[in-house]
Amino acid sequence: GTASAHAHAQTSIIEGVARAEEGGAPVAFALVRLVGAEATTSASGASPQGITTADGRYRFNGVAPGRYRVQLLRIGFRPVLSDPVQVAAGEALQVTLTVASQPLMLPAVNVTADVCMTVKDLAAHPRILTLWEQARDGASVRTELMARYRYHSLLREVSYELRADGPTPPGTLDQQIVNEPKWALSNAARRRAHRLSRGYYAPNDGWGLPNELDILHEDFLTTHCIYSAAVRGDGEVGLRFRPLQVRRRFLDVGGTIWLDLATFLARRLELEYVDGEELRGTVRVDFGDVAFAGGTLRMPIGGEFAMRPSRSNPARRTEGKLTFTYSGFEEVPPR
Repeated sequence: GTASAHAHAQTSIIEGVARAEEGGAPVAFALVRLVGAEATTSASGASPQGITTADGRYRFNGVAPGRYRVQLLRIGFRPVLSDPVQVAAGEALQVTLTVASQPLMLPAVNVTADVCMTVKDLAAHPRILTLWEQARDGASVRTELMARYRYHSLLREVSYELRADGPTPPGTLDQQIVNEPKWALSNAARRRAHRLSRGYYAPNDGWGLPNELDILHEDFLTTHCIYSAAVRGDGEVGLRFRPLQVRRRFLDVGGTIWLDLATFLARRLELEYVDGEELRGTVRVDFGDVAFAGGTLRMPIGGEFAMRPSRSNPARRTEGKLTFTYSGFEEVPPR
């Protein structure tokens, strides 16, 4: 009615384009946040955020009148923060971002002591905090894509059972999922909360496979902790995690997420499924750059697993390989 139309007229739009300082090319699929005018380059938290399009454009709708800055994050580079801008009621304001390629210089990362760090403990460990924040921001780009694009994903599992007389013939299981932007984030949050409270096994769904978005979410570090970081010679760093407490008859996960030291994007997720103190299985998920909408995005592409699915028959083992494929990316305008 009239009241809602009037309220809508009082809000504003901040939009613009991000271009590289060198050559003026659009900066595609970078994380952008709308922050207060007094914010610094390290600002994070509950600020409105999105991603730039393939041609470097971004847009914030429903902005209340006030003073703001626009922050742009490219993983592995220093954040960009616009000058403060004043937006009036009903105004559409253009803010262009010029992005210089300034690599983010991290302090040296060494293997840390065996300290169990939850989300509230990370501030006391700045090296680990910086790594976690960079990895989380990288994962946030995929979160924003889920909220903007409809696409199809296919997880193919080819497995066989190891028996005393040899392996069984391989069987194939396909799981097809359509990412619907309207429900994607709420469904992911519900699934994450269910696993953290009830474990990574459900009678109807089998073993739950968390992704990098789950492992790097703040909620995960309320029931789990990061306990060390390790650097490998091939340009990757691993954040190791484990459950905060041992729970019997509760399938939980520990492991390591390996990040590219140059970009802080995920390379590999190594999971250990534990029931109490008993190891029940391992999964490795490999990541790669998937082409979509004129750009690329780091997503799971394959992996392998080895499981002991039966408590009553611990000698029974199942092994196999995983393949992830994606298709049909279609941008869905916000409603």
